[in-house]
Amino acid sequence: MRWQCLLAWVGCAVLWCTQTQAQQEAVVEEKIPSLVDRRINADTSSLQNPYSFTQHKLNYLLPISYQANPNQDYANTQGLIDDIEAKFQISVKMPVYLPDINEGLEGLYFGFTAMSLWQVYNDELSKPFRETNYEPEVFYNWQTRLSVLGFRFNLAQLGLVHQSNGQDQRRSRSWNRLYASLLFSDQDSFYFLKAWYRFKEDNKDEPLDPGGDDNPDITHYLGHFEFGYGTYFGNFKLMTLLRNNLKTSDNKGSVELNLSYPINDRYEILLQYFNGYGDSLIDYNRHQKRISLGIQLAYF
Repeated sequence: MRWQCLLAWVGCAVLWCTQTQAQQEAVVEEKIPSLVDRRINADTSSLQNPYSFTQHKLNYLLPISYQANPNQDYANTQGLIDDIEAKFQISVKMPVYLPDINEGLEGLYFGFTAMSLWQVYNDELSKPFRETNYEPEVFYNWQTRLSVLGFRFNLAQLGLVHQSNGQDQRRSRSWNRLYASLLFSDQDSFYFLKAWYRFKEDNKDEPLDPGGDDNPDITHYLGHFEFGYGTYFGNFKLMTLLRNNLKTSDNKGSVELNLSYPINDRYEILLQYFNGYGDSLIDYNRHQKRISLGIQLAYF
């Protein structure tokens, strides 16, 4: 009888300890912000300053960027484009209208992204900027608190975006889109889905016509959607971006991998790999493989 009572007391003690530990772990987990929470908290804090800009997409400087198949279609280059160049991107956003600053990030925003490919090591061509893509956009942001099956739906967006490379005649590339996107997450990862409709343009009467569609087949190579995924492994962070035209007969798409490691709270070492179509607008219909190394502003 004594042994039975003793075993009962031990069992109760073990059960109480297990429940207490689980409760403590739950509290600790609740206090640890997720990857998306960190970004949302930073953006929300910046709203207190009406003159501030925040990161929109990634901001990086990649002084070493190797492409396996450089596009030699550049005025007066005579095949002298180097396969190693520098790549950098600047991307910011700012609120235009916020219905209630206490409601988080909901509101109307303006965003701008510029990505450049710079032949900085090419003395023979006087170090030209080979390509720059400009991407202004306006979008409405909804911050949600919906949770389904362990996933939190954080942000939804509806926007208009223009993208062009600012070139003339045969090298001109541009398109305009209406898009909708959704950001959702769990504790350790986030997921991003963006779909778009491309506004149609009139066909060119002849190749040098300044009006008309510069790239009527761009959605065949870049598709109508992209999917992003991000997570971390220890101190390493991984962000992936996938695009595909979802065609079985002539499938086209791309994958971009961004692996980063923190230098401090502000900067990270970035290793970026791209394989597919759409490395830049000038190469939207040209398959490219690119690997780049440099630094970026911490995003999460």
